[in-house]
Amino acid sequence: MSSARTPFVLLHGWACPPANWDAVARLVTAAGHLAVTPHLLGYGPEAGSTGPDEDAWTLEAAVDDVVRLLERLGSPAVVAGHSLGGSVAATLAARRPDLVRGLAFVGMVPVAPSPATAERLTRLFLRPNAPAIPDAAAIESVLAAWYGAAPTDPVLRVELEAPFRVPSDVLRGSLRAALGGVAPEVPEKIEAPVAVVLGGGDQTRPAGPIEALLAAHPGWTLTSVPDAGHMVHVEAPQQCADALLALAASVPPAPVVPRHPRQPEAPTRE
Repeated sequence: MSSARTPFVLLHGWACPPANWDAVARLVTAAGHLAVTPHLLGYGPEAGSTGPDEDAWTLEAAVDDVVRLLERLGSPAVVAGHSLGGSVAATLAARRPDLVRGLAFVGMVPVAPSPATAERLTRLFLRPNAPAIPDAAAIESVLAAWYGAAPTDPVLRVELEAPFRVPSDVLRGSLRAALGGVAPEVPEKIEAPVAVVLGGGDQTRPAGPIEALLAAHPGWTLTSVPDAGHMVHVEAPQQCADALLALAASVPPAPVVPRHPRQPEAPTRE
């Protein structure tokens, strides 16, 4: 793969569809690069009614799944993660720096969610008597918080609700991983250049720890979008794509690594 065609691997958040990255992926592709929007562990259609047990859905297990994709691509990638996807991306960069050319945190930095966020999501989805399939009110509440108002378009609603219908162990296990966040040592182990894209109205994580982490890493570049919220890549795809493309342009060309034998190039979505 030539250095001019950088692979971008865009990881979705908890209970989010990979399609949330579609507008950014189109802009990255238009700039001459390869954009891949995989499902996180257990979220893809191949999971069916099964998937990892709740306790087995960890950031490390999700990283192993992404590593297999990156090895098939045959070149280090710019890896961007939204929300939970950012925790997966950070853990990946700390464990396998050889596979990560650049790292982008979108709608998050690797600090714990706010107590209010954790309490709300735990109450809705992790309480002992929570239904295996989330009820409509719980889904409606989260969609309204994320998108400003629960979408009314029926096709869009099906797309946005689908991640809540994955196997219960996957939904609950990945939420526990999202709320638990990365291991404390992970940020210090990141070697790749880092870009951060945050919505000014996003209250998913508290401002104090975000500011402290960014101050501790002055080399990380920050793009703040004042009018956006947690779904900053959906609300402001151009600003997000610009930050990712600038990140890719800031690092030297990556050496090509051997492909695994008989493995085809990954499709744009898995």
